[in-house]
Amino acid sequence: MNKQTECVARRITLLRTAFLLLTTGWLAAASAADNYPTRPLRIVVPYGAGGSYDVIARIMAQKLSEQIKQPVVVENRPGAMGRIGMDVAVKAASDGYSLITIGSSQTIVPSVHANVPYDLSRSIAPLILFANISNALVVHPSVPARTAGELVALAKAKPGSIRFGSGGTGGITHLMGELFGNLTGTKLVHVPYKAGVLAMNAQLSNEVQMNFLNMLNAIPQVQSGRLRGLGVTSLKRSQYLPALPTLDESGVKGYEVQEFHGLAVPAGTPRPRVMRLHGELVKALGTDDLKQKLTQQAADIVITTPEQFGAFLLAEQAKYAKVVKAIGLKPE
Repeated sequence: MNKQTECVARRITLLRTAFLLLTTGWLAAASAADNYPTRPLRIVVPYGAGGSYDVIARIMAQKLSEQIKQPVVVENRPGAMGRIGMDVAVKAASDGYSLITIGSSQTIVPSVHANVPYDLSRSIAPLILFANISNALVVHPSVPARTAGELVALAKAKPGSIRFGSGGTGGITHLMGELFGNLTGTKLVHVPYKAGVLAMNAQLSNEVQMNFLNMLNAIPQVQSGRLRGLGVTSLKRSQYLPALPTLDESGVKGYEVQEFHGLAVPAGTPRPRVMRLHGELVKALGTDDLKQKLTQQAADIVITTPEQFGAFLLAEQAKYAKVVKAIGLKPE
């Protein structure tokens, strides 16, 4: 065998070896994808225990676990308006074993904080938007307004006389109030509290006159007459307080803010695993027991594709950025 023939033979051997390695690797990857998941999953929740995001994440985790025959563990990582949990979540391995709860705070934070450990357009692969919870605009019974229009008229007649509470500066209930003032041309006084429940208690004692309450909290207060409901923040009337009009139909045109619940995985997660998880979640949302549990949380089920959820997140972020700019809130 001459040198040229020997060189060709070596190249053929190397190519065969490379092909064999690639084929073996591809088959192993395909096998792993077919068997996925083969170990427990976790859902990182950038919120504290006991709130609606935690409760709903646990409801979804239990149902998903039943379907995929693997444990699904909820891991609470609260603090800094979700930045701590998001930092942990987006740095997790992109293998489909770490899911991330995505809610309203994640779309607000980029506008109110200078240092944000994630980018919604690049750090995550959206899975699904699966639930919305409307809020209700409520006033203390001492306020002489029985409609949103009457409240606007009162606020315009006496600028600064209406105080509204929130769960903290830059949070969703704060921006709900600011958006209301912005769209109606009214001057409202914001009073921040350390938690939404403290803002509600302050309203019950008439420290503040106006609030936007999560539907689950609003229902008993409105039905008991302790607070007066004037409207809901969704574009459709809520099945939970059907007598209340939407703020949009009450004259506050374009008003729409809802607490939304979605799931994502770290960016780079293989598309087959993204779609497997999406399919399992859609399947779960079609079951009667899950529907009942979400209804108990005053949640309305919605189902999107990953692409629709991604577009929704960026639209929400742009909406809140506009509100933050309008009120002159500087990123911290």
